[in-house]
Amino acid sequence: MKLTKSADFALRIVIHLAQNPSGSTMPFLAETLKVPYNNLSKLIQQMARGGIIQTRQGKNGGVALISPENLSIKDVVQLIDGPTRLSECLKNHDFCSRIGECKLKGVLADIQHDIDHLLDSYKIAQLV
Repeated sequence: MKLTKSADFALRIVIHLAQNPSGSTMPFLAETLKVPYNNLSKLIQQMARGGIIQTRQGKNGGVALISPENLSIKDVVQLIDGPTRLSECLKNHDFCSRIGECKLKGVLADIQHDIDHLLDSYKIAQLV
């Protein structure tokens, strides 16, 4: 499993905002975190719609994290990329013709469960 560039950028943004509870401006975030402004803008919009980030317009505007205590790495990654999946067969039963006889699917399901649990166990507040 590899995080997409968007998920990596989103985690950087969220951690930075957790370290700066008063918030930040988008130009400052883009420059400080080395995230292209267009990517940053799209991610901020997506995270605002997902209820992770609050945006404020105007002279004293910017972005701020809503609740880092309850927010996990899994929450951020899933909001940006959707659910993590080691294999398509864990989601799509028609993916493989060996569905009834495959022992690998059970092993992959166990590993997937462990990955999901680990990502969910690390809260953004712990990374500050």
